[in-house]
Amino acid sequence: MSLALEEYTGEESQLAADKNLFGKYEVGKLLGYGAFAKVYHGWDIESQQSVAIKAINKHRIIKVGLTKHIKREISAMRRLRHPNIVRLHEVLANQKKIYFVLEYAKGGELFSKVSRSRFSEVLSRRYFQQLISAIGYCHSRGVYHRDLKPENLLLDENWNLKVTDFGLSWVTEQVKSDELLHTMCGTPAYVAPEILAKKGYDGAKVDIWSCGIILYVLNAGYLPFNDPNLMVMYRKIYKGEFRVPRWTSPELKHFLSRLLDTNPHTRITVQEILSHPWFKIGYKEARVSFSHFEMKYDVGRSGNLNAFDIISFSSGYNLGGLFEEQDDGEMFLSAVEPQVIIERVAEVAAAERLTVVMRKEWCVQIDGGHYCNFTLTMEIKRLTDELVVVDVRWKEKSESEPGLEMWKDKIRPELSSLIYQPAGSVTSS
Repeated sequence: MSLALEEYTGEESQLAADKNLFGKYEVGKLLGYGAFAKVYHGWDIESQQSVAIKAINKHRIIKVGLTKHIKREISAMRRLRHPNIVRLHEVLANQKKIYFVLEYAKGGELFSKVSRSRFSEVLSRRYFQQLISAIGYCHSRGVYHRDLKPENLLLDENWNLKVTDFGLSWVTEQVKSDELLHTMCGTPAYVAPEILAKKGYDGAKVDIWSCGIILYVLNAGYLPFNDPNLMVMYRKIYKGEFRVPRWTSPELKHFLSRLLDTNPHTRITVQEILSHPWFKIGYKEARVSFSHFEMKYDVGRSGNLNAFDIISFSSGYNLGGLFEEQDDGEMFLSAVEPQVIIERVAEVAAAERLTVVMRKEWCVQIDGGHYCNFTLTMEIKRLTDELVVVDVRWKEKSESEPGLEMWKDKIRPELSSLIYQPAGSVTSS
């Protein structure tokens, strides 16, 4: 047995043996797996609703440098609430894994259906309409999928389409100053020609190209651009060399030519798709009700956190973000009540001749004044019934003032007794 397979089998056995995820979800059978994640069928223990649980190996993705993909997937799916997009209910985490609790699509992959036989033009149009409804919504929220293919399209129990897997997605805040994307991405047979040109591309236009490939596959039962030699296939894509099957209607043929236009500037847009005669037949725009698609949050207590605010449950100080330290602060877990933490910070500040300028139940701010020209803010948020997260931020008023040194050398050592250490962990010296 290979080392990778042994590691995979061990992880699967560990999760299967546990069967219970944070006391909230029951873990069922394995649905599928990739290099860095496995997806299980599960149940919400309280509601008994079926869910899909995507378990991601945190250490493995750090090792290969894929942390940005996970951050991006969370960032994208937080924005999206649409009936044709798989819903992200919740994110949970421990020291080794990140768990996405997702809507369970009972019908499986669209790919498994179209791989058996092509769809009728009527059925192809129905799924393409649902796809465009979802992708148009994504684009309106500043999210570009960039890896659209039948394997990333699921079906629910009513055979409605659900877009999933936003691991290669991109959001508008991450676009370069020229408003073009520059990262090679996607699956070879579905990649747009402008990506191959490596000159930057519009994420929306790339998604439209992939939608055109998907529509072709639904209607034909095979890919428009395909060749065992990858470079030959890329040349076909770049030149737009494809033929439609003989059973394709003239209206669909024209529509496909607009979708698979190799020039992104003249390629059809979402708005033009919505008004195209072939597309409009029987189309009903999906109604998005935010009350039906609310994400789970821990509510009801002041200062609460959910797993989107803090994913890492490491011991000690370094809990910043998903995986890395913060430039202007530190975070740590504590099992001490917030008022006790605030009181201790005030005592340390007084001992170091610092001034407490603001003090509340969940927050305290201290100022060095003339003695040490910096400010430090400490905010406390509830993570679980037993644990809180202490978020420490500092701001130096002058580069020459030793504010950071004051925190690290004077204040932080006096708070060491407040730091939570998980059972069996070793405190670093």
